[in-house]
Amino acid sequence: MHPVDPEQVDEIVGARLRQLPLPRAPRTLLPRVMAATQQWARRPWYARAWFTWPLGWQVASIAVFCAIGACAVMVVPSLESAAARIATAYIASTGGGVVGAGGRLEATMNAVVILWRAVIRPVAPYVFAFAALMCGACAVFAAALNHVAFGRTVQP
Repeated sequence: MHPVDPEQVDEIVGARLRQLPLPRAPRTLLPRVMAATQQWARRPWYARAWFTWPLGWQVASIAVFCAIGACAVMVVPSLESAAARIATAYIASTGGGVVGAGGRLEATMNAVVILWRAVIRPVAPYVFAFAALMCGACAVFAAALNHVAFGRTVQP
């Protein structure tokens, strides 16, 4: 056997692969695909995408979701007041320990406010600008990588 130049290996392998016969699909493939397609098309309307539903059912579903939202808006305040009553009853039963915890909480909140005003607030615009710049750089890099690696451009 004589030595082969590494640059010719691709050409030799490509030529041999082109000489191979194309694989054939099983005879049962097309009937199975057609049966699955027909079964998919015969699904009931409610099992399909919402935009393909009949107009009356679309309107009814929107009305149901609006009713659920309205009920939630009406129920949340009563749940909130019930939670406040339960919390008040619990705090009243615990007694004086809560008063000391309130003072510690106030001191902690004052410390957080001072740190925010002195350290974080002056730096926050620069941090957000840097994060936005990095997001833009990542988007540009992804577009370049898509173009170079896959040889395509994004279609508008």
